[in-house]
Amino acid sequence: MAVFLNKSLMDVHPRELAGMVRDIPTLPIIYQQLFQLMQDPEVSVPHVSDLMAQDQALSAKILHLVNSAFYGYNKQIKTISRAVVILGFRAVRSAALAISVFDYFKDEGESSGINMKDFWIHSIAVATTCKVLAEKAKLTQQEEAFVVGLLHDVGKLIEKRYFANDFDDLCRAAQEQHLTWYGGEQLLFQINHAIIGKAVFRAWDFPANVVDAIHYHHEPEKAGTVPQLAALVHVADYVSYQMRLGAPGGYPPTECSSAALKVLGLTEEQTVECHEQIRTELESSLEILKLVE
Repeated sequence: MAVFLNKSLMDVHPRELAGMVRDIPTLPIIYQQLFQLMQDPEVSVPHVSDLMAQDQALSAKILHLVNSAFYGYNKQIKTISRAVVILGFRAVRSAALAISVFDYFKDEGESSGINMKDFWIHSIAVATTCKVLAEKAKLTQQEEAFVVGLLHDVGKLIEKRYFANDFDDLCRAAQEQHLTWYGGEQLLFQINHAIIGKAVFRAWDFPANVVDAIHYHHEPEKAGTVPQLAALVHVADYVSYQMRLGAPGGYPPTECSSAALKVLGLTEEQTVECHEQIRTELESSLEILKLVE
């Protein structure tokens, strides 16, 4: 951790991040094993459920989540194996991804007027919006879309935890100069929360498409490998601010990337038409907040 304690974001170059994130404690080994197992095309339900059964806390949280209104299944799911059969590997992996990151940051305290509950509400709102817009745009990557939306701002929490003074300075600058968080980072630092998120999630062996979409969610036009996912989270982030569900700390963006909308085959007017559905689905999605309470 000493590397972080002696550094300021003003002095960190993007090339340094890969080495620096080695000092960040990784997720528990069971999550890493789970992600690797679920990427195996030959994986079986018993393999997954047996691995999850080794961690009772993880199993209990996944069952709580899959039985919540978020998934909308009308019968009680009592075992992990049943959850995997009914919801599929991707959905259960998404639940595990969310739980792993929420657990990692669950003790994060308030700072500089940043309310952590508001931070997570914004994250869940973007995830829900990704889900709704992915359906409207007829995208196939709907599970990945929700996860990317949920985790897109985790780089901010890394800034908060390991670069507390810089984080506080950025909060003040954003409020005093009416800047977006990303705009403040561009003004003050050589790196930003999207680049930090990419470095951390890559070190944690998250799926490559999730990592790349998080990296490019403020520059979707540069996302050569995952143009739809990056465009989706960019537009969803913008929509969340329009719905007054934006991230705490900075000012809202003034425009949405026309290139991102074009990639999705949507207009800004069509996203506005989705507001009511987003609010309805968000009521269910907020069940996820119970995982960090």
